[in-house]
Amino acid sequence: MEKPTALIIEDDRDIVILFRHVLDLVGYQTEIILHGKTAVERLSEEDMDVDVILLDLILPGVSGTEILHLIRSSERLKDKPVIVITGDSNAARNLEDQAELVLLKPVNLDQLTNLVKRLQPVSELATESPTDEITGLFNRSFFAGLMDYALARSKQIAFNHFAVLLTDIDQFKKIEEQLGADYSRLLLQDTARTLRRVLRPTDTIARMEGAQFAVLIEEVTNWDIPIYIANRILERLASNMEGKFIQSKSHVGIVLCDAGYFSVNEILKDVKVALSLAKAEGHGGYKFYARDEFNNAYDIDLISSLQSNQVMGQTPIKKREVTVKPIGTNQTSQVDFRL
Repeated sequence: MEKPTALIIEDDRDIVILFRHVLDLVGYQTEIILHGKTAVERLSEEDMDVDVILLDLILPGVSGTEILHLIRSSERLKDKPVIVITGDSNAARNLEDQAELVLLKPVNLDQLTNLVKRLQPVSELATESPTDEITGLFNRSFFAGLMDYALARSKQIAFNHFAVLLTDIDQFKKIEEQLGADYSRLLLQDTARTLRRVLRPTDTIARMEGAQFAVLIEEVTNWDIPIYIANRILERLASNMEGKFIQSKSHVGIVLCDAGYFSVNEILKDVKVALSLAKAEGHGGYKFYARDEFNNAYDIDLISSLQSNQVMGQTPIKKREVTVKPIGTNQTSQVDFRL
């Protein structure tokens, strides 16, 4: 059976992620729109079909109130259930007869779960927490929602870039076999605490499968920012392992992302390749992985000064010519692409 569809029209990152997470768990496929004008254009498309619309009242371009009026005046959309989200209690009261439900901010996970159950019950409601049980970090499912938001934003806001980093505890399976499950659990928790201390408040970290940890860096305006953070991760993880008598080198894979990506899975695939490339060199370090304008993937040999004393934020993202070597070949070519 085809999944029901939800359209999320909201420009607040945290609310978008919360809604998308719950809707994904209960069996919806979601589409995110961050701008009022974009929402009007999308809703005006004749083939636009949606089961539930989640609408914020305060939007850039066109207000949510105007969009709600458009929906209710459209023969095609007028019967679609609309959930309005607002921080204005007076607006909430005024719109009660136009929306199936009005939610006052801040919206919590329980409210939204119960709301989705009432609107369109599905065969089975999942109750997965957004956090990982062992480390307390976000889990893979919730992190995918964060990346989905970042990708939607990059497609709707010109020249918006974000980065995804991936690191892991090297030789984790061997450590678990030799030292036991309890020790490996403590090691995961200690690594999570270390990574939290490294990152900035605006960065997001999650535990992926096994001993892998991913970091989302949004609003990347300088391409040395993810490199700076990767070096901090490498330094702290190496220092953290020194007193544990464990032979485990630290590596980081980095992917710079923009509207050229089509899906979260595509990004995750590339960042895994970047981590594998870093591991293949064997000495601990990072690899920066990107795609050119023809959507070919490249392992980029970065300028050495970026790895040493350069001040963070000095190299803006711009079109630049770099020497790159396509993965799986021995040829070097000149390709001009956005970094």
